[in-house]
Amino acid sequence: MDSSEPGAGPPEERDGDAFDELGRLLLRGRTLAEVLTRLTELVAASVPGADQVSLTVDGPGGPRTAASSGPVALDLDRHQYATGVGPCLDAARGGGVVRVRDTAADARYPGFATAALGRGVRSSFSHGLPSRHRVPGALNLYRVQAPADLDEQGERLVELFAGFASVALVNAERRGPAERDARYLHLAVRHRAVVDQATGVVMVREGCDAARAYDLLVARARALDRPLLEVATAVVEDVERGW
Repeated sequence: MDSSEPGAGPPEERDGDAFDELGRLLLRGRTLAEVLTRLTELVAASVPGADQVSLTVDGPGGPRTAASSGPVALDLDRHQYATGVGPCLDAARGGGVVRVRDTAADARYPGFATAALGRGVRSSFSHGLPSRHRVPGALNLYRVQAPADLDEQGERLVELFAGFASVALVNAERRGPAERDARYLHLAVRHRAVVDQATGVVMVREGCDAARAYDLLVARARALDRPLLEVATAVVEDVERGW
């Protein structure tokens, strides 16, 4: 696989690259449809189990799919809009997370579960858009073949992608602060990836868990009176020479 593709390289590099790309698209004046479509494609490429992805937006004219990575996601979204019931609608309107861990055994959304099974979808995960710039909507992930839930890393990525989608939607209505938020968002994700990577290095060297490794990084930053990001960057860059 070409190293320039989103699926190449370590997870933390792929995540940072995905948000860098979205940030460039948004800040360079690409249309909202282009940005959101690319976002769903990157979610599908970055999050294990996200076989098809869509973005629901609920407004005065009713819910609609602003973007999707494939026809199955779009079809299942539309089924929920037509019936007025489904996980993507509950997540969009409530702003929370709605899981359907197994469409063959879910009793909350029988109509959706039947429709999903008929299209080969075995589980779904919908994450409401965050409340800072409240846009009723949800990022929806559909998994085919076998039921499965997202792991912690996958959930964190979906949360970040949902935040970016919210910024992009607000930015389409009013330029200025939201545009700056987009820049800060993808930079923050990049910085977080560096800290996560340094935490992993410390875990291996010290034989400790992630929480202890992070505490050691923080303690070193305080002892040196340097920002945590600077210390984490030094650990990553100096990994072969020891810490």
